[in-house]
Amino acid sequence: ASLCAGELARLYAIVGDLDIIDNTDTDGYKTKTPIGYLPALAHSEAGLFPNCTFEMGCLQESLAVERYIASLAPTFAGLTPQQKAMDDMFAMIKEDILSGTETGAFNATVAPTVVPPIYDRYLAVLEGFVPDAGFVNAYPFPTGADLAILIALKSGFPFGAALKNAKYDGTSKYPKVYALAERAAQHPKVASYLKKSKTFYAVL
Repeated sequence: ASLCAGELARLYAIVGDLDIIDNTDTDGYKTKTPIGYLPALAHSEAGLFPNCTFEMGCLQESLAVERYIASLAPTFAGLTPQQKAMDDMFAMIKEDILSGTETGAFNATVAPTVVPPIYDRYLAVLEGFVPDAGFVNAYPFPTGADLAILIALKSGFPFGAALKNAKYDGTSKYPKVYALAERAAQHPKVASYLKKSKTFYAVL
């Protein structure tokens, strides 16, 4: 399982000033959730899967959970449809990178072959969307686009493990993307979360 699966949802809540209950006790999710993946989410007060247990089903799939958390977060209430679409695009590219490089996280022998082409493909695209300064959607705080880049470049598993196994460093080729990840990490709310997070840097 990908340890980073819930990180963008968590960061949406942190930056967005939304209180959530983050339960990392996930024993049995592969066989007990309807789809077999994490994250899984319920919001019984709003009528969203009020009987959510692994057996009864919950909201699943990363993008669905991320979008829902972001939609509730007060800080992101002013985002336009275009800005939300940009966040979703970056979030889906994160998932594309994940699907293409996870093998390299588990297998250091194949990592130098499989990881660099995937990162080169997507970081080259993202470099064109990333500003020289500030954040993608021009707010004084990171939104989903910036946070997705942070996860893809700095989280522990599988992204960090794949990058380490491949000995990949795209800093010189994609300086704006890497600089954006640093800016997102240095935002006070994000930095505070990263200092105490038990999941962001975790590795298998």
